[in-house]
Amino acid sequence: MENVEVVTRHIVNRLRSSGMADPSRSAPTLVFTRDNRSSYREASGAFWRMFHFIEAGTVYDAVVDARHAYEVGRGIGMFQALVADLPPETLHDTLPGFHHTPRYLSAYDDALRADEKGRASGIKPETAFVDRRRSLAPLLIDLMTSGGLPVRVVHNDPKVNNVMVRIDTHEALCMLDLDTVKPGIVHFDFGDCVRSAANPAGEDAPDPDSAQLALPLFEAIAEGYLRETGGFLTGKEIELLPLSVKVITFELGLRFLADYLRGDAYFRTNYPGHNLHRARVQFRLLETIEAAEERMTSFIQQLPRR
Repeated sequence: MENVEVVTRHIVNRLRSSGMADPSRSAPTLVFTRDNRSSYREASGAFWRMFHFIEAGTVYDAVVDARHAYEVGRGIGMFQALVADLPPETLHDTLPGFHHTPRYLSAYDDALRADEKGRASGIKPETAFVDRRRSLAPLLIDLMTSGGLPVRVVHNDPKVNNVMVRIDTHEALCMLDLDTVKPGIVHFDFGDCVRSAANPAGEDAPDPDSAQLALPLFEAIAEGYLRETGGFLTGKEIELLPLSVKVITFELGLRFLADYLRGDAYFRTNYPGHNLHRARVQFRLLETIEAAEERMTSFIQQLPRR
């Protein structure tokens, strides 16, 4: 809640300084208790909090079309632009190790060696797939820890229904669900957004082969995103945006596969083998991303920077 307080206060002040009379109509704004606290704790121990209702906005669970994808990209970019001058060290790291891809790879290796549920023999193609792509794991995190990429305030849960759009114009309005906001690199948001929003088949695609990166959706997201962030991102950050889609997709596939090996201990499943199926969907998606990488990179390079 301290993170949420810091971020919402900063965004409200930025919007107010830009001339917006009532930022609570356009951005998540906390309602404080009578004793000036951001949350209320009942005698039972339950916590409650309240935000001003944003009447002008709505959300969708999946991308509707390329125009919507553009606004999703804009929404994430708008959020990052509003917190670009917020020192990341003012926030707590509420999710230690989140998006640390090498750690997820190590956890997968541990689960594969232990093979507690006797499932390793049935995932030979997936094991080979991971082995061929091990070099992907450290690419982003090494740059982050070495200072090659600037640490910024990022959202960390950039799914489509966390980007609110206006009911009347369908333009991006704000980002919701700020509980995951913490220090990181912008690629965590961009890569995860494209991974989830530009795959029309979804994470639970009935047929893994139907998973694919839809280039028109990627291009729309990237264009909207860079419209809002091109003015403050470094050249290196922009250059690595396509790579982030590969790394984050690989990471989620690893997490699903490791959880399958451990007996589905983390992700909620609906049927036996659900996590293995999810891993296969992500790995198939990654193959289509790899096939489109040259076009993705070319598109990013040609976009005008604002």
